[in-house]
Amino acid sequence: MAKQCVFCGDKPDEKSVEHVIPRWLIELTGNPKRKAHFGYQFKEKLSPKERVFSFDAFKFPSCASCNQKYSDLEAGTKSIIERMLTFDTLSAFHFNTLLNWLDKVRIGLWLGYQYLDKNPAGITPKYYIEKRLGVNDRMVAIFKTDTDIKGLNFVGCDFPSFTYTPSCFSLRINNIWLLNMSYNDLFSRRIGFPYPQETYAITKQLEQGTFTWGRNRMMVPLLKNRLNIKGTEIYQPMFRYRNLDPVAKELYETHYVRDNSMVWEEGIGKIFIQDNRTIHEYPSVPSIEYLPKITYNFQELWLKIAIQTLESQQFIDSFAPSFTKLDLSERKHMMKQMELVRSLNEELHRILLKKQKRLQ
Repeated sequence: MAKQCVFCGDKPDEKSVEHVIPRWLIELTGNPKRKAHFGYQFKEKLSPKERVFSFDAFKFPSCASCNQKYSDLEAGTKSIIERMLTFDTLSAFHFNTLLNWLDKVRIGLWLGYQYLDKNPAGITPKYYIEKRLGVNDRMVAIFKTDTDIKGLNFVGCDFPSFTYTPSCFSLRINNIWLLNMSYNDLFSRRIGFPYPQETYAITKQLEQGTFTWGRNRMMVPLLKNRLNIKGTEIYQPMFRYRNLDPVAKELYETHYVRDNSMVWEEGIGKIFIQDNRTIHEYPSVPSIEYLPKITYNFQELWLKIAIQTLESQQFIDSFAPSFTKLDLSERKHMMKQMELVRSLNEELHRILLKKQKRLQ
């Protein structure tokens, strides 16, 4: 891949690099120079090669100005993570910041892996941090383990689906796991907002949808496929780009959408917390309501997280737009691509379930 800024996608204006996993987080979780496992690199006719190098070396091209632009987000998130690790209170505003940061890290990791693997799928990236941060419906599930060992790991970034659709990954920070999902209208229908009746690809890179009025009521669970691990689930509907389209904007100009928005003018929904039976607005004042009520065995949760991340990626794949409007050659290419991802996912799922069965 050509050198492009991970934030804006342009050629970097100065010699600068972005630590996709920020220095403060690396230091919070151990020795910054420690060696880390970054999944496997697959090369034709060769066995998979394990990626092992220091966290400090996991950095990629960026504009100096872009890098500086996100310094406040990093500082704010550092404080939030420190509070979370000490079981301190957090507010809805804190979770809005955390979800922005998870958007940044998720897309940064996707671009980072493209660089590491020299873009094996031949993708022309349309996802860059600046254009994807705070755009789509998003959620984070929080889980707690019984370990006192510091550590930093991420799961799902080298899974087949993530290569094409960087919409779900999991991150371990010491004794806390965060599972993050974000996708176009991921739960817009079930939260009562306007939603697409149909989406279809018009090119390999662009898609369109036919939207309709929201139902003005929430359905539990917000994700039709419930998570298989019990933790705390935080949700935030987003409609940033919808509010820029005069036709779509009319659909969002309702009391219901406004009442459930943090900043309606910017397409930012409120923060919601869901348990098994109900969903309600997360407090605007600092609260410990987000704290998981269950503590898992470290090794047990690790495998559960891997399986849940893969299953969540497969669930998001079901939102893929129709290819009927593409020309025949493009349609065949996209269908072949999706079938390959599906078969690789199924094989990986079988492997993970076998590992889980051996531990039981």
